[in-house]
Amino acid sequence: MKYWMRRLIGLALAMTGVVPGSACCHSPSNPGPTPTEFSSRQTRVPGEYLVTLDARADVKAIAELYGRFGIKSIQDLGRNIMLVTITEDPGPAKMEELRGQNELIKAVQPNFVYRTNGHGNTQ
Repeated sequence: MKYWMRRLIGLALAMTGVVPGSACCHSPSNPGPTPTEFSSRQTRVPGEYLVTLDARADVKAIAELYGRFGIKSIQDLGRNIMLVTITEDPGPAKMEELRGQNELIKAVQPNFVYRTNGHGNTQ
């Protein structure tokens, strides 16, 4: 009788370790998007660009280079980054092409839309 009781207790203890252990090695049913999926679904705000200026530049450099597209507003976001809103959006490729013509503008990128997917992941 003691032999069967020991076996039963040993089996119960072994099972309590197996069940949580097996749950740990399974991946979640919805692991979230991969970085590739982020970029393929990422959308931008039409007519809005983040422009990074050289330390010696001011907003005049933006007006001179992108003024032909009708600048609605230029908002200083700090650290020489400006949010530029234009009326006629030429697209990111043209904005980057023009950026290469002015050494005072270090970078330009579209203003992407970010949102959370409900699982704490930002997209």
